[in-house]
Amino acid sequence: MAARTFHITPVYDLLLRGTPAMPVGLYHLQLATAEQLCRLHYSPGSITTVKARLKNLADHGFIQADAIPTKFFRSPYYYVLGQKGMHYLEAVGCDTSESFRASREGNKHALFIEHTLELNDVLISAALLNRAASSYRLDSFIHERSLKRKLYKATWKDDTQTQSFTIIPDGFLDFHVLRPDGKQRRIPLVLEHDRGTEEQQHFRRRIRAYIVLLKSGEYQKLFDVRTALTVAFTTFMGDDRLHQMRDWTKAELDRTQESKHIGTIFLFSSLTRPLDSRQVWLSTQWLTPYDQPAISLLAA
Repeated sequence: MAARTFHITPVYDLLLRGTPAMPVGLYHLQLATAEQLCRLHYSPGSITTVKARLKNLADHGFIQADAIPTKFFRSPYYYVLGQKGMHYLEAVGCDTSESFRASREGNKHALFIEHTLELNDVLISAALLNRAASSYRLDSFIHERSLKRKLYKATWKDDTQTQSFTIIPDGFLDFHVLRPDGKQRRIPLVLEHDRGTEEQQHFRRRIRAYIVLLKSGEYQKLFDVRTALTVAFTTFMGDDRLHQMRDWTKAELDRTQESKHIGTIFLFSSLTRPLDSRQVWLSTQWLTPYDQPAISLLAA
């Protein structure tokens, strides 16, 4: 008996590109674990079903499964798009890169995989915020991979030389807030997720580059915004790393003699997994580089 032809039905399409109400799937996250995709679209008790559906997609070439090798065991599988999956998404109207090659998607460096999975936890918490607080909604986001097409090269003159730094944020998030008067307030931000691997010199060059971008106003064209932009740093590395990032940022702001207005555009938060959407985005746990009380990123 001939094998039945595999087709993408709604339950599989859900994992690839989400739904109109929650338009987030593997296509948007670049790579994800079964648990992350389950968290977006199903109850925790459905994880076995999600894994089975992902296996079907992998067996038929729509996605690829891989794991990070460790010293004693393999990590949980993560999934990336396969060539057939990209062809399917292109056919249903998704923007796809002409340079996509399935062979390049797997076998990434462990640090890249770990960073992307951590970043995606933060993005998923933003996508789920509307379920926890109906007045707040992540209207859209752009992942780091897509932002590489919008890179910005900041150039500045130092004491002895001209330096430059290319900015590629980990993500761009566009939140919409429904105000009591019925109008929408837009809160755009760029997201930088830190894993504690960046040394002071490189980190401060990143801050200097953002200062140049913010003062130039080029961010309005780069991200298609007309309102103020927030630069939000997150980390799972604890309070010591949080304080370190804030101290380095303040040192760079002091060195360039920036006003506090510029300085308070930079916000920092130490997060603990599993992430609670309301806790991350609405509670007063975000700090500026200065000795000021913690604030809420969205509810202020």
